[in-house]
Amino acid sequence: MKIAGQNESSYIKLLIILSLAPIVLFSCRQSSHEQMIGLLAQQAKISSTINNPYSYTAKLASVDSALQLAANKQNNRLWLLKASLLLKVGKEQESVSIYDSLANHSTPSQRKSMLRGMGIANMRLGERTNCMLNHNGSSCIFPIKDAGIQKIQTGSKKAIEIYEEVLNNDTTDLESRWLLNIAFMALGEYPKEVPRKYLIPGLDADTGYKIKPFTDMAPDLGLDINEQAGGVIIDDFNNDGYLDIVTTSWGLTDPMHYFQNNKDGTFTDKTEESGLKGIFRYLRFAGRLERPGMGKPAGVAVAQQWRRHFYRRYYFERAACFSSYPNGNLGRF
Repeated sequence: MKIAGQNESSYIKLLIILSLAPIVLFSCRQSSHEQMIGLLAQQAKISSTINNPYSYTAKLASVDSALQLAANKQNNRLWLLKASLLLKVGKEQESVSIYDSLANHSTPSQRKSMLRGMGIANMRLGERTNCMLNHNGSSCIFPIKDAGIQKIQTGSKKAIEIYEEVLNNDTTDLESRWLLNIAFMALGEYPKEVPRKYLIPGLDADTGYKIKPFTDMAPDLGLDINEQAGGVIIDDFNNDGYLDIVTTSWGLTDPMHYFQNNKDGTFTDKTEESGLKGIFRYLRFAGRLERPGMGKPAGVAVAQQWRRHFYRRYYFERAACFSSYPNGNLGRF
């Protein structure tokens, strides 16, 4: 009986191995690039959860689901949370609308507790409608002046009203005082229009060091992308004697970009041609990059060197078939 049991156990194990073989074989037939795209997409899906403190979209979906329940329709705590999350996912106007609605139907005490959130929402709305949607080389550069002065002034004007209300209740609120001064500056009304008792003097003064202001040239050079914090490497990736640029962003689905130098001071986004499409989510981005070998197509060379130096380091332990690199050369940091 014991022998029969052992044979039965071995038979079951063999069936399991045979059933898994096609899956393993298919996986190993995928290129390392295809595997990496799959792994990153899987990681983005796994990370999109309310347990991830930075996955505001997932948190917003959870709050929306809770608000569908009849018992929560008038739950101000949930509505305030939604307004805050809308701000974090870049939907400032929706956030402002919810704050306004809540403020119009709240007690004086409840209104007071939400004023600072309302102020930030309106400041961000001013930033969105000017610095991002109507961006120019002086947008959001401190001190705000000249072409940086906001043309669409609704958000900042409302923020001024709110922060003055906050400070009338609490003159020691230094954060609100600072933001009040910045809101006036964004409208071109600092320091003249700032109430004297709330004025922070000298914010528009030059420092002791005369530094020529930087100019935002990104739009003119073809480098104007709106993403989150990330990293950058500048190198001659295709060996043509001109510096190219690779950028990253830490968003779960923010892509990498490879900008190839056009040899005239401008750049063209060659991300897809370089095999980097679908590669995303890096915040710190540094390492030793070798230039691709001469004779290889530039796009292929960039993709190959990227896989060698970065895929291996971060994701080798997650894939069984990542060992198929030319000459086994995986690069070093």
